[in-house]
Amino acid sequence: MKKIFTLALAFTLIGGIAFAGGKKDASKGITFTIALSEDIRAVDAGVAWNYVTNQVTNQITEGLVTLDTNNNIVPELARSWRQADDLTYIYEVRDDITFSDGSKMTMDDVIFSLNRTKDPDGGTYFSDFFADVVSFTATGPWQLTIKLSQPSAVFKYFLTTGAGRIISKAYYEKHSSDFGSASGGIVATGPFAYQSWTSGQEIVLKKNTNYWNKEKLAANIIDTLVFKIIPEDTTRVIALETGSVDFCANLPIDMLDRLTAAKNLNMTAVDTYSLTFLAMNTQRAPFDDLNVRKAVSHALNLPEFHRTIIKGAGSVGTVLPFGAALYGENASGWRSYIASAPKYDYDLAKAKSFLAQSKYPNGFNCVLIISETSIASQRALFLQEALKALNINVEIRKMSGDEHDTYQMGGVQDANGKRDYDMLIGGWEADYPDLNGNIEILFVSSQAGEDGYNAAAYANPRIDSLIEQQRSSTDPVRRFEIQKQLMDIAIDDVPYVVFDYTIRQSALNKKYTGLAVSPAWLWVLPAQNIRLAQ
Repeated sequence: MKKIFTLALAFTLIGGIAFAGGKKDASKGITFTIALSEDIRAVDAGVAWNYVTNQVTNQITEGLVTLDTNNNIVPELARSWRQADDLTYIYEVRDDITFSDGSKMTMDDVIFSLNRTKDPDGGTYFSDFFADVVSFTATGPWQLTIKLSQPSAVFKYFLTTGAGRIISKAYYEKHSSDFGSASGGIVATGPFAYQSWTSGQEIVLKKNTNYWNKEKLAANIIDTLVFKIIPEDTTRVIALETGSVDFCANLPIDMLDRLTAAKNLNMTAVDTYSLTFLAMNTQRAPFDDLNVRKAVSHALNLPEFHRTIIKGAGSVGTVLPFGAALYGENASGWRSYIASAPKYDYDLAKAKSFLAQSKYPNGFNCVLIISETSIASQRALFLQEALKALNINVEIRKMSGDEHDTYQMGGVQDANGKRDYDMLIGGWEADYPDLNGNIEILFVSSQAGEDGYNAAAYANPRIDSLIEQQRSSTDPVRRFEIQKQLMDIAIDDVPYVVFDYTIRQSALNKKYTGLAVSPAWLWVLPAQNIRLAQ
């Protein structure tokens, strides 16, 4: 009965968007529809830290530089860029850029946008990215020079992210109280312009007829870009099967076989920088006890879970908080490290031994926070069943994707000012192609509190020091050695258990082609490249 009701509800919800996908009007071009698994944070690249919001804001905004499909840094609003020395970056900015409202982009807009990101009170999530910046300076009519206070191995990537997106200064100042909201919107330089946002339902963008790249503007066949918010997995899948939506990159793992069998869809699989983890709140009992965390890490048969549930949608987790897509030039070194490092292997006797050494030898009750997706439920039930062997009773608490994100970011505090959960199944994906994008976010103590991404609330001064050292080291050999030292400590402290590294599956209606594929592709997702299939 429940299954019948779920399907009926799904078809009812789909009815509201049944004719949206791929609709063509000779006078207006094509309406292309993308399904999102949750609502966006804002129509503002400055808060686009997740793969949902980015899909929207990256159509509207651009940076001085971007990533190509091979993760090379290439010019966008800049004609060229170079690193003059360890502390100096120089960008030759284009002088022919217009915003979507027709106004001309100036150097004031560029510097204003970057300073807004740098300001901790500027309303963005990326101020930490610019913590080492001393100044953004116009050193010529169209030249930007950035000075750092110390060398950085990763700063070169930061302007390719939401941190480096350029907005209209005049528009922001006029809409400072509601910028990025449904009513305030945004004005930027991208190939699409903001039109509307109906919270919980859809975001509508229109082709930017003032787009500065006239060649790409002429080739863009999409007149209207619609993002439908469809949280329920089955409903999202039916929308793809029926052609109600044309593309989705937020696919339920347990329904991939069904989607692959759909005759109207082309499926794509790509390695990502993403991982799914179990975060144990290290600042709250009982998970402030190291022996408890070690007991949990040895009670989980992750290879078996991966074999039966994840299958081809990911690779099984190791002790590292990053997968092979982030190994970079040290691929062989990281594989050797994994081979010799201690493992969170399934060993129930070892798990019971660690629990016996803890303050809770007879077990305990705890609460696990998860999102309401079907795969999150399967992970939670697996964990719940596995920990019964240790007399650890897990209460599973489901919530919407938005609410879950708030918990993962420390947005809900208990009476002691700590994160208000015992355990949380969450995930992270580096914003740029360097493993620092995972390890700094997940382990540095400055991210452990409110509005931070350190979901385990993990704090270790030695780790903080090593994170800083490897981030500022421009010697690849030295940096790798520091990173290994860092991982030695983190593995022993076990604040996280990695379930798996995501292989992102996406589905595109066979009527279309043209979306680029690479590990970082979803951070770019150039919808203007969509073409009709031959």
